Amino acid sequence: MTDKLPEGKVVGEMQAPLQWIFSHTTRFSGAVRITMQDGKGFMLVQKGEPLAAQFMHPLKSLSGPSALKYFGSQPILDFGLFRYEPREMQEALAVSAEMQALLQPGRESLVADHSGESNGHDIVTETEHEDTVPNDASPGEVPDSLGTLLKHPGVTAVACFAEGLCTSSVGKIDAESTVAFAEDLLRWAIRLPSAAPSNGAFVQMTLFYRGGNVVIAPYGDEYLCVFTRPEVQFGQVRRMIREMHGGI
Repeated sequence: MTDKLPEGKVVGEMQAPLQWIFSHTTRFSGAVRITMQDGKGFMLVQKGEPLAAQFMHPLKSLSGPSALKYFGSQPILDFGLFRYEPREMQEALAVSAEMQALLQPGRESLVADHSGESNGHDIVTETEHEDTVPNDASPGEVPDSLGTLLKHPGVTAVACFAEGLCTSSVGKIDAESTVAFAEDLLRWAIRLPSAAPSNGAFVQMTLFYRGGNVVIAPYGDEYLCVFTRPEVQFGQVRRMIREMHGGI
């Protein structure tokens, strides 16, 4: 089943309810691979909209709306995000159609074409970024600070972003998908003070997942997104960020 889908580019693994996935993938296009109760499933998602779903278990097989409903009935899902290029999404939709997993049958060609149109600019931007600004050596003073942060034990990647754009990054990271995901989380966090003013201003956010931690924190007029291994202590992360603030 899921092994017939394109592999895609790994974004990360985590745990969250179904609606959280939709609300935090508004700029994501790809597969959500789900594991639970000795079964496996997937969803195809484009800009927060589910396009296909299937779940396979030794005792049950669900496709399309019934699979989506089953995912929604679970309080927490273990899942991984895999970003697709337009060609991969088109292939995944064709596979889903064969499995009768499409949530809106007959739309596979239209959705694939739309995916190509909406992501064409993003692909060019990413290619130009990779040609002119390697992930481990971005121009300017900020990358020097990022490089220093990357040298700390347990830190695997660092990105600096603002207004939806990754201004610099170091380490092995899908900068485009990372920034889109981080900004969605950031908007959610910044809205919290309006609901509970006593919380104060946004200082830092930490996301736990099985492969490690992601820390998002203000950095001057921009934001930092720091990826670490699970064993890194929070005190270390806070100290590293404070050291970077001292160099602004």
